[in-house]
This record gives sequence, structure tokens and C-alpha cells, in this order.
Amino acid sequence: MNRMVQTVLGPAAPAELGITDGHNHLWIAPVVGNSPGLPVLDDVDGISRELSLYRQAGGGAIVDCQPVGCGRDGRMLAQLSRASQVHIVACTGFHLRRYYPEAAEIWQLSSEAAAQLFIEELGSTLRETAADPNPVRAGFIKIAAEERFSNSPLPLFEAAAEACRATGCAVEIHTERGADVEALLGFFSSQDVLPDRLIFCHVDKRPDYAFHQTIAQSGAMLEYDTFYRSKYQPEAHLWPLLEKMIAAGLGRQLVLATDMADWNMWQLLGEGPGLAGFIQIKTRLSKMGVESSLIDDLVGGNISRRLAMPLTWGNR
Repeated sequence: MNRMVQTVLGPAAPAELGITDGHNHLWIAPVVGNSPGLPVLDDVDGISRELSLYRQAGGGAIVDCQPVGCGRDGRMLAQLSRASQVHIVACTGFHLRRYYPEAAEIWQLSSEAAAQLFIEELGSTLRETAADPNPVRAGFIKIAAEERFSNSPLPLFEAAAEACRATGCAVEIHTERGADVEALLGFFSSQDVLPDRLIFCHVDKRPDYAFHQTIAQSGAMLEYDTFYRSKYQPEAHLWPLLEKMIAAGLGRQLVLATDMADWNMWQLLGEGPGLAGFIQIKTRLSKMGVESSLIDDLVGGNISRRLAMPLTWGNR
């Protein structure tokens, strides 16, 4: 079956995406009623220039993980993609409670109503582009689990499972440093969602090789993103873990990313490596002697194939 990735500018074949940062944040608008100090990324010029540097360095696509109601703007994502020629994949779903106003609509929805919202955003239009002549669609579901799955919003998880079954889309799952992934995997299995639709985020913060091996062997993907986060000691934890996973033949179950929701990590907006820093990961893998075809999968091929949905599902 032909499968395509739904980008903010329309469907694209997985191979068209090229080098792809599998989890990032390109636009986070301020949200009225939110607590102070939450991440904001709304410097159009600065973000555009960062994307241009990413493109010039060889980057082809970025997976944007800011879901509905907490600063996402599909119109801005489309504008940024068009100007930079970088593919951007937007998401539906929900984030942690702390990123929303206390009385946000998302927490009032039943599982049925939330599933309808997610399916509409995947198959028709993001809520904020519904009146636009060229509406933007989501390409996957991003959801967020609390440190214990039992403390997470069960109706919204049920909605994500229903939308996944209906569309065949991928589900990226925020975890709190890899906590309770086993319970999350069990929940989706009980909801008839296969592991090959799932991506568990931020799990390199739990650098237990046996755990990573077990989850990878289930068919789920694991997303690593602490390459430029010194507090998680990537040289001591992430890179050795990555080497072990590659040596065990599990490299094609991994998604690499940089997750730069904090503007301080950007090159032009802050003092970090910026979006183009993702390309340096590929360079290091090459110096390590990793097979070129596997490098291509680690820095794009794995995530683009997992994001691909059946061509028959709602593509314009």
C-alpha cells in the first residue's frame, strides 16, 4: 500500500523528506491564561533564518510536536515551510497540563469528542486553519504522559488510540524521562494499536540498555534527543546507549531529534547549536563508522516511514 507523510504543505513521499529532526518545536505562540515562564517561540525572522541555516546544512524536514491549544499555529508553520523549503509535519493531540490554561477546553472533552477533533485535524484541517483557502492538516498525533500513566488523562489517551486506529497515523508519546513506558505500551496494546505505530519520546533520559532493547524489539520506536543537553550527560549516557543499540541491530527502531523548545538552544535566537546542530549528529555517526544506509535511517528514514499513512486516508 502506498503511504505518504502529511506535511503542512501537502502529502510527500517518505523519501522526499531527507534528513529529518524527529522531534522539535518551531512555533509556540503565547497563550492567554498560561503560567509565566513557559516556552515561547514567535520570532518569525529569527526562526526563518534558523530554518535557512538548517536547509543549507542539508536538513530536509522537521517534525513539529506542538499540539492543539498550547501555542500551535498551522498558518505560521506553513509560512515557515514555504519560505525555507524545509518540510514541516504538524501534529494534533495534547501536551502536559502545565502547558495549558487551567480551564483549557482539551481537558473537558470526552474521549469521543477528542477523537473526533484529532481525526478532523488529521483528515481535514487544523482547527486554526479551518477558514483558510489552503487548510493545514496534521501528520501525526502527539500526546503526553505524566510520570505515572495512572495520573494521565485516560479519555484523551483513548481518543488518541481511536484516531490512530481510524487513520493509521503514528503516535508520538511524551514521557517523563522514559517513565512508565511499559504501562503505556500495555495500554495501547489493549486498545488494538500495534507498537509499529508508536514512538516513545525522551527515553534516552532513562539510559537502561535492557529497557531500550525490550521496547525496540516490541516494534515501537524510541526517540533520543539529549545530544545538546549537558545536564543529561550525553557523552556518558546517550552516545554509549546509541552505540549499543546499533551494535545489537536495533538502529532502525530509533528516532533522533534535538527538541529545542527553549530558544536558548537556538543559534541565532540564543547561544546553542541551533537547528543545524542536528546535522552534526550525522557527521559524528559517520566518523564512528556507522553504515551509511543506517545513518540515513537514523537521521530521517526511520521517522519518515513511521509517519507515513495510507494514501487512501484523506489525502487531498
